[in-house]
Amino acid sequence: MPVTLGLVLLVQGGGGLINNLFADSKSWFLLNHLELPAAVRLAGHAVLLVIGLLLLARRDGWARLLP
Repeated sequence: MPVTLGLVLLVQGGGGLINNLFADSKSWFLLNHLELPAAVRLAGHAVLLVIGLLLLARRDGWARLLP
């Protein structure tokens, strides 16, 4: 379960950052659909990315992704 949640958060955070920095469209990233200032939205995506990475890195998350 933590690996799945980590992947979801990683995709939402990383993809949202890329989307906001280069395309600035709503797309399907969760935080893009909330009425937040741009700086708060970018910070939220960064937090999601870091939490996702931490969840994947703990225990054997990376070993499952990169055999």
